[in-house]
Amino acid sequence: MYEKENSIDIKEIIRILKKRIVLILVIPIIFSIIGWLTSYYLIEPVYESSTTIIVRQNKNSDEEINKSDVDLSKSLIYTYTEMAKSNTVIENTKKILNLTDLKSESITVLPVKDTQILKVTVQNTDPILATDISNTLVEEFTKEIIRITKTDNVAVVDYAKIPIFPIKPNKIMNIIIAAVLGEIIILFLCFFMEYLDNTLKTEKEIKKYLELSVIGSIPNFNQGSNILNEEND
Repeated sequence: MYEKENSIDIKEIIRILKKRIVLILVIPIIFSIIGWLTSYYLIEPVYESSTTIIVRQNKNSDEEINKSDVDLSKSLIYTYTEMAKSNTVIENTKKILNLTDLKSESITVLPVKDTQILKVTVQNTDPILATDISNTLVEEFTKEIIRITKTDNVAVVDYAKIPIFPIKPNKIMNIIIAAVLGEIIILFLCFFMEYLDNTLKTEKEIKKYLELSVIGSIPNFNQGSNILNEEND
């Protein structure tokens, strides 16, 4: 009995889906087109440019660098991470590049795991400006380290290069998300409209919901006449 009821439910779901199959196929396509248009024309692309610097111990060329020196350099990295985003460094960078605004949120300074290297990353809608900010910020940061610590223990490993492709928005992902969202919405609406429709359309529904036996049924004469007309033609 359970298997029979379960199969009927599955058939009912298939019937509901077939009833509005056109909407189920078309709506996700429309949403994906909207996602494509939004990604290409409404969302401004963001570019990312990075500069890497190394924190080292000041030693003469004839002095041996031991493990404690490396550990000290690694510990300095976390201090320098905060200094690289200090107001002084950011303000000096703004003055050199003649910027009216430079948000610290667009700048990321992170240590590379298990190394003495810091990675300075800048995001901006202008790829050239993102590169200039990254390189200038590192230069100003190096000057600030010398001014405060009186040591020259920071050196640039790689200067930032102008990025070719934006990192945001992810156009393909936005299109997929839009299509999936459209599919979810139309499926919800299909089942919700079916739930609101409380009319009985078949003999099986009368037996199921009213628990009554069907004595007779009225045929659809219009449908029959259409069939006859087609045969005559």
